[in-house]
Amino acid sequence: MGGFVSMNFLVRRVIRGDELRKTRLHNYQGERIDLAGLRFLPACMYSKLWFMLTGRRPTVPWLGYRATLKIGSLLNPESTVLEFGSGMSTLWFARRCRRLVSIETDPAWHAEVIKRLARAGLRNADCHLMSLDSCGKVTDPDESFDFALVDGCRRDVVVSVAVRKVKPGGFVYLDNCDVPDAEHSSARSILLVAAKSAPEYFTDFSPCLAMVTQGMLVSI
Repeated sequence: MGGFVSMNFLVRRVIRGDELRKTRLHNYQGERIDLAGLRFLPACMYSKLWFMLTGRRPTVPWLGYRATLKIGSLLNPESTVLEFGSGMSTLWFARRCRRLVSIETDPAWHAEVIKRLARAGLRNADCHLMSLDSCGKVTDPDESFDFALVDGCRRDVVVSVAVRKVKPGGFVYLDNCDVPDAEHSSARSILLVAAKSAPEYFTDFSPCLAMVTQGMLVSI
């Protein structure tokens, strides 16, 4: 009996990823990825396998593939970017904008990102290490940025900061907006109120994560 239960759990884990989604092809809201999005599954699986075998992270944002393509189309060499949650996206943004401000709450990861930026010769990123209680304290004036990414911790807090700091006509992207908890639901609601038009949703695979997630992009 114990073996059957264990096998049943393993099969469900392989198919669903966790207990909160129908399958790995569905986001937390129960929406299934479309056929166009499935073309990124091989890239997702390759990046996950490569990371497991080598420990090397692909130097691209760990966001939905189509979301990354869209965000890239919004940036130019004169863009200013605000990022909550440092990572591979930090290097990716720094290569595509004039100035990047990145906020991180994990000391070890903050130090690692700083080292990676230095090795890449990227000097246009201001990376700040902050506590969870102060991660929303961005000193730049309001309406200073063309784009903001809301990732990492305290999304319900920092999304309000992102909305203020982005210029009118600029964009805010909220990653994992489909997560069914109070923090993510609150962040999503705040962003919907601030949006000047209907948001664009991205239900996609992302690098190194073999299950579908959702993000939302709004113009402020």
